[in-house]
Amino acid sequence: MNTKKKYLNIPMVENLYNRNYCKELALKIIDDETITGMSKAQLAVEIFAHAYIYYNFPLIPAILRKMRAFKSVYRSVEDGVDLEDNGDSLVRRIAYRVIWCLPKFLRVATA
Repeated sequence: MNTKKKYLNIPMVENLYNRNYCKELALKIIDDETITGMSKAQLAVEIFAHAYIYYNFPLIPAILRKMRAFKSVYRSVEDGVDLEDNGDSLVRRIAYRVIWCLPKFLRVATA
């Protein structure tokens, strides 16, 4: 029995800000057994949520972007989407699902 936890980093690219693309990518991850213990929906919403935060961060007022909590969240998504077997905590999974339901905003080009 292999007890080693699997890990995957998906570099941040604009396609991740597309819900349909995230569903297709999630299906590929499941089919390849790259990550286990997560459903297609769980994978898709987590991937999309990371991109949502990354691409909409510039829309947050500058004074808030400078706050430690906001900077910490941004730093956690700027290097891509980190996935591991069985997913994130329940609180984060709920947050990802809420973000999935939010409308997409016009993005500002990132530097």
